[in-house]
Amino acid sequence: MSHHDSNASPPSRPPAPWWIRLAFLGFLAIAGFFLLVEHGAHLFGALPYVLIGAFFALHLGMHAGHRHGGHRHDQTQPPPSKPSPPTDENRPRGGHQH
Repeated sequence: MSHHDSNASPPSRPPAPWWIRLAFLGFLAIAGFFLLVEHGAHLFGALPYVLIGAFFALHLGMHAGHRHGGHRHDQTQPPPSKPSPPTDENRPRGGHQH
């Protein structure tokens, strides 16, 4: 029965040489260019729908963040009341202050 460490990672390869990475990036650039040129009409024709879908997704994401005004159905607290405007009795004395 052999014991092996469950936390041991498999042997890793050294990174590819710079010229292989450069050739791969060049291939991706050329492929992306031809993909855009050959299918650009389809991509740009769908762009308005993609933008409208993105607006709806962002709108729903914003609603999920603040839960429609922050009210929660599991708590029964009265809504906060508006502060009353200051009267002469509770207004600070001694000039104009901010």
